[in-house]
Amino acid sequence: MRFASAAPYAVCAYCRSLLVRRDAGLESLGRVAAVPEDFSPLQLGTSGEFDRRPFTLVGRIRKVWSEGSWNEWCAHFGDGSLGWLAEAQGDLVMTFERGAATMRPPLGASTATDLMPASFVALDGQRFQVSDIKEVACAGAEGELASYAADTGPMTCIDLRGPGLAFATIERSDALRLFVGRYVEFAECRFSHLKPMDGWTLGSSPPAR
Repeated sequence: MRFASAAPYAVCAYCRSLLVRRDAGLESLGRVAAVPEDFSPLQLGTSGEFDRRPFTLVGRIRKVWSEGSWNEWCAHFGDGSLGWLAEAQGDLVMTFERGAATMRPPLGASTATDLMPASFVALDGQRFQVSDIKEVACAGAEGELASYAADTGPMTCIDLRGPGLAFATIERSDALRLFVGRYVEFAECRFSHLKPMDGWTLGSSPPAR
């Protein structure tokens, strides 16, 4: 299998094996479920822009929780960097993984466990407030991925809102991972190569998932 991006993980389209790049080559981590069809106009190969930086969607993870599900698309930027475009309930959020130590106070496993709704944490000198905490799991994946929580079971997902459109997420499973970014509007992404959908045309609001 050939990778089109710098993503370390990929799902084989033929056998559904999750592959990870190692120094000596590719290693299979087992099989993953296919992502079921949905009403998203986004698809692998969709191109867009974020802060005037072009990107292409190269992978997707479907995450589920007790009250629904959402897509997280792996975005490959022209400079080789990778981000995540989350698509949930009609909202889009672009985030990039950061070291958990960038949060103040330093974020350890016990700290993340103790966070409660409405708690405040500092990030980049700004105050973020916990807006949601839920248990989630990865229900399927496709394409190339910047990360994948293989064989870790359910994880805790902690969403935080910052000033303006700022957004951050903490994922806690076998380790802590921090993702920071902001909300984006569908139109500002200037998408192309979208999936054709009956009853929807480019220029109108996409259907909420």
